[in-house]
Amino acid sequence: MTHSRWLHILSLSTTLLVPACAAESDDADAADPSTDGTIVHIMPLRGPDAKVADAAPAGAHLTFFGGPTLTHISVHPVFWNANTQFQPNINAFYNAVTKSTLFDLLSQYSGIGRGSGVPGFVDNRTTTRVSDAAIHTELNRLFTAGSLPVPNASNYYPVHFPAGVTITAPDGSRSCVVFCAYHGTYVRNGVNVNYGVIPDQGGGCAGGCGANAQRVNNMDSVASHELIEATTDPAVGLATVFGPPLAWYDMTNGEIGDICNGQQGSTVGGDGVTYTIQLEFSNAANNCVAR
Repeated sequence: MTHSRWLHILSLSTTLLVPACAAESDDADAADPSTDGTIVHIMPLRGPDAKVADAAPAGAHLTFFGGPTLTHISVHPVFWNANTQFQPNINAFYNAVTKSTLFDLLSQYSGIGRGSGVPGFVDNRTTTRVSDAAIHTELNRLFTAGSLPVPNASNYYPVHFPAGVTITAPDGSRSCVVFCAYHGTYVRNGVNVNYGVIPDQGGGCAGGCGANAQRVNNMDSVASHELIEATTDPAVGLATVFGPPLAWYDMTNGEIGDICNGQQGSTVGGDGVTYTIQLEFSNAANNCVAR
């Protein structure tokens, strides 16, 4: 990577956007930041003494930069293997929360409406040290095999991992050390692949990615952070300037979930169950809200 390229990416965010690695290795130490033109957008881990804000930062506002949104998202979870925890909850969560008042607040952003989710595909990967590029490779394998529907303008693929798996972002930062989760974009056969990476929320993520006493609730909160960001700014993984394909973004504070990072609330899903979620920023309310 050239120095000028690095500065170009930093112009979008000093902490939240990192260039994606082209290497296909599963070795977490393979952190050569050579780029395939994609970027991942991380949810940063909070330090042990960091206080969660109780409101949005002053002056926060999401601006539309012309990129696509997922107007009616269709969520297709992937479980790295059968040991991934909380699978029944995660399956219910995505289908229910995309039909909740949390999603109704997104109508102010390019008319986004409610979506849907399907039960996740249980993969059989045993690798415990995983690079971002290896996740691309595995998703592509599942598309080719017919295990997942091929990408389109609505699909989002959050990949959930079991305990004991370390995911390395393209810059070498590691799950539950630097980041709680991330979402990104890459192109397959000319079509954007909108995906998320959700580590197990125990271990180093515990306490730094959500203050709820129940790990499953922190998992839901982190998953909602990435879900809503992937809906309102799905092509962030291809953006290098403040313009298309970037969609809804705050030039100072980042995406809709970043503005409210770690602020938890709840929403009643379409199934009538109450789920813990992260609050999201509303331009209309000028604050972090759940509806």
